[in-house]
Amino acid sequence: MIEINALNVLASRKIDEVAPHFAKMKIADNDWFGTDIENWIQNKLKGRFFLLKYPAISNEGKMKNCTFVGFEDHKELTYFMLACPHLRR
Repeated sequence: MIEINALNVLASRKIDEVAPHFAKMKIADNDWFGTDIENWIQNKLKGRFFLLKYPAISNEGKMKNCTFVGFEDHKELTYFMLACPHLRR
């Protein structure tokens, strides 16, 4: 039986901005934006998330774009960090 996620039906699962209650993590220090990671999240997890590029300050004090991911459910961030095969380690 196929399980239907209401957030997918309403197109409100992936959000375009960072909510303050989301658990966030930087996943890349460059302009890399993984569609593989987004597909993995869509298939394996159920809650709301964001996957965005934001400017950040490097160790040398320069501005650069970094890719951030965040999840509404903090347990999903933990699962993502442990199980996603697309993360650069």
